[in-house]
Amino acid sequence: MRIRDLILPEDKVFFVLFHEMAEKITEASTTLNEITHELPDGTEKAHKVRQIEHRGDEITKKIYEQLNESLITPLEPDEIARLAPALDDVLDKIDWVTHQLCNYGIPETNDVLKEYSYLIQLAATEITHAFDTLATLRDPDGVKGHTLEISRLYNLSTELLSRAILELFKTKDLLMIIKLKDIYESMAKVMEKCNDVGHALNDIAMSHS
Repeated sequence: MRIRDLILPEDKVFFVLFHEMAEKITEASTTLNEITHELPDGTEKAHKVRQIEHRGDEITKKIYEQLNESLITPLEPDEIARLAPALDDVLDKIDWVTHQLCNYGIPETNDVLKEYSYLIQLAATEITHAFDTLATLRDPDGVKGHTLEISRLYNLSTELLSRAILELFKTKDLLMIIKLKDIYESMAKVMEKCNDVGHALNDIAMSHS
């Protein structure tokens, strides 16, 4: 029997904190999706995302504090230390792209913004499901299934970026080209960070198989 099979209930606080962090990512991504569908309205919701991001920082701090205090952890300490900043990065990038959307004066939404925000929302949902599955420490294949879906969504997002940039440069509004290209690339960065979380979760699932 491995030592993690003997963990005390209170040591599972990491899974509680990771789940809360994943929920914050889902909440922020849902708000981002709402904004992209409501432009040019809905920009006041950026404040909500900023509050969620601040809460995420608090959760990340708690994870590190708990890691420093715990003698026994459900995952290896380096695995926990890898997951915490990866999740925080996702929230940070969602907050940044929301800031861009609400401060660049985008006059109306478009299909790319809607599709990108939807992919981000789907990836966030998969992250939440993956952590719910990971918490049992009994279904590594289930975790891998969610990480494969995150990877698939990430690949779709890279294809979307290529198409979007190509179409964007067919337009003639130089200032709008610059603004939208910046936003598209920031959305791509969100998906990249989601994929980083997926990689971390997949590696953990493999090590606990």
